[in-house]
Amino acid sequence: MLNPFFYPYLGGTEKHIYEVGRRLAKRHHVTVLTARLENTPEKETIDGMDVVRTPAKIYWKAPAPIPPPFPVMKQLGADLKRELAHADAVHIHNRFIYGPSEGKLVKNAGKKLFLTLHNSRPVGIDWSTDFFGSLYDDIMAAPLMRMCDGVMGVSKNTLDITLPKNCNAATAVVYNGIEESVFKPAKANREWKEYFELNELTGTIVMTNARLLPQKGLTYLVDAMKGMDASLVVLGRGPLKRKLEAQAARQKVKAHFIAERMTDQRLAALYNSTDIFVLPSLYEPCGIALLEAMGCGKPSIGARIGGIQEIIKDKQSGMLVRPGSSDDITHALAAIMNDRKYAAKLAAGARKRVLEKFTWDIVARKVERFYKECL
Repeated sequence: MLNPFFYPYLGGTEKHIYEVGRRLAKRHHVTVLTARLENTPEKETIDGMDVVRTPAKIYWKAPAPIPPPFPVMKQLGADLKRELAHADAVHIHNRFIYGPSEGKLVKNAGKKLFLTLHNSRPVGIDWSTDFFGSLYDDIMAAPLMRMCDGVMGVSKNTLDITLPKNCNAATAVVYNGIEESVFKPAKANREWKEYFELNELTGTIVMTNARLLPQKGLTYLVDAMKGMDASLVVLGRGPLKRKLEAQAARQKVKAHFIAERMTDQRLAALYNSTDIFVLPSLYEPCGIALLEAMGCGKPSIGARIGGIQEIIKDKQSGMLVRPGSSDDITHALAAIMNDRKYAAKLAAGARKRVLEKFTWDIVARKVERFYKECL
């Protein structure tokens, strides 16, 4: 597997690779080739996976629209060629770092090439990201995708809007997942409840978990909560923090921001100490945070966009709202807050939905089955 970063670096893609990889490693030989971060060994074994790190210069800041961190791996070609000698297939997890040159190396070695689209073609983020991201897809990513034997997308929407014309690769929808034994319904955590009280968060506790970026639609969530007997807990980091804090103060919305990086167990305790989860994104291929909240049995609200609309069955396992509509979010929050029976129905439906389609065991089986179909 190829990805620019891996543990101890944590992100959605890295989580996906770790959870799928460690399950596949029980039956197959799995190697992860990634950039070497400071204070990490060149080689190690993590939960059965061989992790090989290539020397890299990491740029933690990058000009828009390049999302940091950004690695430059001068030895990647040589290291990939070496690892190909022991591989039957190569699975790329980032089309923005790896391109046609890596694809040609794999194909010239007579190996099968797979790609997972963790991000869909950029639409509705901002003009520079949309323009330059789409330009990159057309010039660099499209040729790579056409080389692939198999392409997976983290949602059907991701595949539909990202695959180029004349791409003959086999395709499969392979969603993100959760560890259902960790993200499960539980009583509110006393430590978190005391934390809320200390920060004067009262009424219904509404939570979101997202990077503080324009495409996450958080301004619409803050706007939706003005005048409500509710408090907002925002877990995430990003450049919009001050703007969102100022907006909340101006609109007299009780909002508290948490930037802590926490274990899955502590995160699950946080979800279980809140009342409603909202993901108001304007762009979202497949939100792991939404799956985690639903796994904890939280009544959830999501924008009818991207992979969110494939995760939530409207009015059964959550509520879908128009993207960018504060009014829709307000009405959905009120519907849940004012009807305990309806809230309980959505909570039960959320947990059931996740267990049926979105656990890491299910995801790993789908990946393994897709490999076998293409090899």
